[in-house]
Order: sequence, then C-alpha cells, then structure tokens
Amino acid sequence: MALSVPLRAQVGRVDAKVIADGDTTQSYALYLPPGYDATRRWPIVFVLDPRGRAMLALELFRPAAERLGFVIMSSYNSLSDGPPEPNLRAINAMIGSAQARLSIDTRRFYLAGFSGTARASVNFALELRGHVAGVLADGAAVGFSPDGLEVTFAGDSTFAYFAGTGDADFNYEEVRAAVERLRLSHVPNRLEIFPGPHSWPPSDICGHALEWFQLRAMTSGLIPLDSAWVRSRLSAEVSRAEALESAGKWDAAQQLFRGIAQDYASWPAARDANARAEAIAQRPAFRQYLDERRKVAEQDERHAAELQRALVWTRQQRSPPSIAELSDKLQIAALQQRAARGDSVEAASARRLLARVSVFVSFYEPRTYLGARDALRALRMLEVAVLIAPLRGESCALLHEALSAASADQRRAFTSQCTAPAPT
Repeated sequence: MALSVPLRAQVGRVDAKVIADGDTTQSYALYLPPGYDATRRWPIVFVLDPRGRAMLALELFRPAAERLGFVIMSSYNSLSDGPPEPNLRAINAMIGSAQARLSIDTRRFYLAGFSGTARASVNFALELRGHVAGVLADGAAVGFSPDGLEVTFAGDSTFAYFAGTGDADFNYEEVRAAVERLRLSHVPNRLEIFPGPHSWPPSDICGHALEWFQLRAMTSGLIPLDSAWVRSRLSAEVSRAEALESAGKWDAAQQLFRGIAQDYASWPAARDANARAEAIAQRPAFRQYLDERRKVAEQDERHAAELQRALVWTRQQRSPPSIAELSDKLQIAALQQRAARGDSVEAASARRLLARVSVFVSFYEPRTYLGARDALRALRMLEVAVLIAPLRGESCALLHEALSAASADQRRAFTSQCTAPAPT
C-alpha cells in the first residue's frame, strides 16, 4: 500500500504494511507519533525482528514512542540465523524510505534488534556512525574487535548502547560481558535484565530504552535540554534504584546507580549515586556473589566450547549416536540436576546452559541436517531435545519434515511432543 502522511496527525498513526521506496520486495510497519508533521525533524527507530514480525516488534516500542515523539519503522524482511544480506536490504530499504517520505533527524537514527538482528544492528551502527545515536541490542552481543564498539565509540557521548537479556537467556553471559567492556571503554550504556528466556524485552523495558535515548540526546547536546523532564526522570530512577537495593537486588541496584552516575554527571544526585554503587560493591555478601558470577561466566565459556565439540563428534559418527550417548555427551542429566538446586547463581547458570543445548538440538542442528537431506540425524537431535523440553514453534516444523525418516513407533512417540502445530 502507498503511504499517505497527514499534514498534522492529532493521534499516533500505524500503517500496518508499507512497500519500501526503490525496492518493492521490502516492506515495513510504520508508526507516526501524535503531532507528526514536516515542520520539524523527528527521531526514528528502525526495528529488525529476527523473523520479520514487524507489528509484534513495533508494538513493543509504540507506547514510549507515543509519549516521546519517535517514528518507528519495523521490517517484515529482517532475519536471524542466516546470511547478512536480508538485514542489509531491510535496513537500506527503511532508511531510503524514511529519507524519501518523512521528516527525520538524520543524527538520531536508533536501531533495535533481538538475537541475530541485535548483532546486525551493532554492525550497522558502526557503518552509520554520525547518524546512529543509539542501539538496543537484546539477547545477543558481538565480541571484542579493534574496530568494534569499544574502540569506535570510546568516550563518545552522542552514542548510547542499551542491552537487554532475559535471566534465562542462553546468551545472558555474552550480553553482560559486552556491557562490561563498554563500561570500561566509557561508552554510554545501560543493561536491563528481565525475567524469562531468549526473547524481546517486555514493552516497559523497550520504553526505558527510548526514554534513556531521549535523555542521552539531551545530555550530549543532540537536542535541547529539558531540565524539568530530566529532573523528573532522575528522581524516578533514584527511587527505582533504592527500591531494588531495599529488595536485596543488589546487582540490579548497583547497575542502575552506576547508570545514574554516568548519565547525570552534572547533577548533584549523580555523586551520591556513584557512592551508593561503590558501597554495594564493598559489601562482603555482594563480593561473594561477584565471585560466584565470575565462576559461572567462566563455566559458560567452557560449556560453549564443549558443546561445539560434542556436536562435531556427533556429525563425525557414521550413524546417528543413541539418545543415551548424546544425552551424556551434552551433559543433559548433569545440567538438569544442577538446575534443580533452587534459586542459586549456579542453578540459574545451569538453566541457561540447558537452554543453549536445547536451541542447538531443537533448531540449529536439525535444520542443518535437513538441509543436507539427512532426516534421520535431524530426528535424532529432536529426540534428544525433548529430554529437555517439549518442542514448539519452528522446532515443530522441523519435526514435521524429519518424520519422513521416522518409524511408526517414533511417529507415535512424537505425537504429543509439539506445543504448536507445524505451519501450513
């Protein structure tokens, strides 16, 4: 459909599907905030969902975009777990359309991605330096590179990196490690950890990201400073940090106090925030927690390498290993025992490691085997996957394809394993 922009919209407006300028294979969902017109330049969020679910992703940002005055474009063509070209075409199409059709601030592009599209968003930010003022990278990060974020944006107050991860996300440790590297390089950053697995953050956290981007734009001089708005937000953030500390959530409280000290450096409350972050750091119980965190981070790194070795071993076998052999190689029972130990740091880590094993044996490996026309090995991976959790979503579609090589007994065994039907 063609986009028709009113001279002045009195309420926010959504166009569910817009064909991109210059590339009719590309489309996106569009949100224009209340009062949008061409007499001013508007900040814009380019959203890349890993499966091109444009409206699902747009709606996460819409409430805050309405409050703060952000335009949103969300691609139907973005994709994770594949070659880079789909995301490159998607972002180029959206940027081209935004510049051709809308009145946007070319110094205030914001990129938002989840999982593989989070990594793509980081790479696009590096290529578009001077235009991208912020990135929301959820559920994934990129490693250190001499021409990466830590070096390119070191000390750059006009760039902001907002990281999100679920506390059960298999990429939890890599997200935290990336944020720590950025902190040491003085790249403005925030981290929000939310309850749940590998997924987009809830809408309220996406709203925190846009509010923080607005704050960073003010404090770095990209837009005029609204001191009343900043004062109100500072008060709210201090109250939230104090509530986290009172609830015994010292890790989150220290992260937030550090963020306050970073973002409100010229305000008196920032000095107190820094002192409170340091006071938490000196508590013996918190130091013990940090020691445990370091151990599980190292354990996570070792496990990633061991998992890849186990998968390589599996591919090298002349016939598919038994379910028992694979379960042992992948340490499934041992991880399940550790995960059952309650709410300890060790148990939470084990649950994330199980989630990592699960995503490989329920998605990546079966997909690879099916691509090589080896349905039997794909099915064996899925048989191992159900030792961890029932299949759902894309794994069910892979199972449907792999069952072509199944015996009648295997078909019967899998009839109750999917939580969603295979797509038609």
